[in-house]
Amino acid sequence: MNIKIYSKLCRLIPIVVLLLSSCSDFLTVTPDNRTEEEGYYDSPQRVEQAVTGVYTDLRRALLHNYSWLMYGEARAGDLVVNVDYLSYVTAQNLKANQYDLVQLTDWGYFYDVIKSANDVLDIVGKSDDEVLSEYQRNLYKGEALALKSMAYFYLTRIWGDIPSAEAADFGQKITGAAVIERAVAYAAEARGLLPWVLLNNDGIESASLTGIRFNKTAATLLLAQEELWRGKGAEALTALQGLSADGASLSGLGLSLGKDRRTEIPTLPLSAAMVSMPLARLNAIYPEGDQRRAALFTISATQATLIVRDQTMLELLKLSEINLLLAEAAWRSGKLTEARQYLTTAAQGATEDYTGLTEQTFADALLLERQRLLVGTGQRFFDLVRFGKVTRFIPALSEAAVQNGAAYWPLSARSISGNSLSQNSYWAN
Repeated sequence: MNIKIYSKLCRLIPIVVLLLSSCSDFLTVTPDNRTEEEGYYDSPQRVEQAVTGVYTDLRRALLHNYSWLMYGEARAGDLVVNVDYLSYVTAQNLKANQYDLVQLTDWGYFYDVIKSANDVLDIVGKSDDEVLSEYQRNLYKGEALALKSMAYFYLTRIWGDIPSAEAADFGQKITGAAVIERAVAYAAEARGLLPWVLLNNDGIESASLTGIRFNKTAATLLLAQEELWRGKGAEALTALQGLSADGASLSGLGLSLGKDRRTEIPTLPLSAAMVSMPLARLNAIYPEGDQRRAALFTISATQATLIVRDQTMLELLKLSEINLLLAEAAWRSGKLTEARQYLTTAAQGATEDYTGLTEQTFADALLLERQRLLVGTGQRFFDLVRFGKVTRFIPALSEAAVQNGAAYWPLSARSISGNSLSQNSYWAN
């Protein structure tokens, strides 16, 4: 199969400049327009350049045209993004002939992440002990595996069955279930390699650097999400309980918002000028008395805007999700009493009393708290899919439409051109 899945399959790997003086510039890249000569990756700094490139690809995949929100809260109607293609997304008219919308149906950036991650794995595998220390080897390999896992996880949640980008079965179409299995395997291996806290160039633990790169906690959060997506509550619970290790220093993952030569990538993606929540939506999600209203939003007479405490990063894997994931994992493992305790802890500041939840009422309460606490992370629509609640919250999509593939995004013509892939049945009409 002559599959077209990379936007840069034959690209020259850019030489990037990693500015270590500031964590906010971790993803600042400057293309040099030349290929690396044989033996180029002869120092930890140069190998780290390649790792930086993978994060850059992920940033582009998630931020171009506000894609992480278009796939998440914008499509679900929770957040308004000040762009002219939003109306197509909220109307579920995802095949409209609009330039920016068409870009959102192209999966090239996500496959760039996988290609770049595989490049890093190859580089690390070929580096001898004189180039990389054991810490560096494990860190870079772990980051590449985690980033590849995340890219596959996004791909299958957005498009369903997708082509493989691995050498053993390159271009072959694999089911969504098989994609998740691979993502789980990559995340699990990454978790075993990554440190709790990253070291800076001086060998000193750095909380700021840890917060914008994959670490053991972030890999565990990703693994738990993936296990829950495939219905493995017990496995997710086991992984999450490993976060209680003695002396463990926990850190989520935020995507660094350094400068990018591609000007369509926003540097302040959650700015008040671009992203907001209508007051009616705010009041429906966060009733009066819910303490998260003031903690998460600046509220005016017409709208609410998100409070962003750190403008140098976009939080993707939040520490505040740990108890939500534990609650879901325990519930799906038949441990309702534990699940209620975790959810009550996660929902501190809510007006509701969750101590009396039953098996029948737990899902709705958990879904509501995920909607509240994870706003701005792009997970809302995926949650509706996983909980089987798409039609309840998005009336424009009927049950028959969802069964026919409407919850996925259509594929751009470029993504399916020149190969045997076809549009899924719902979007083919």
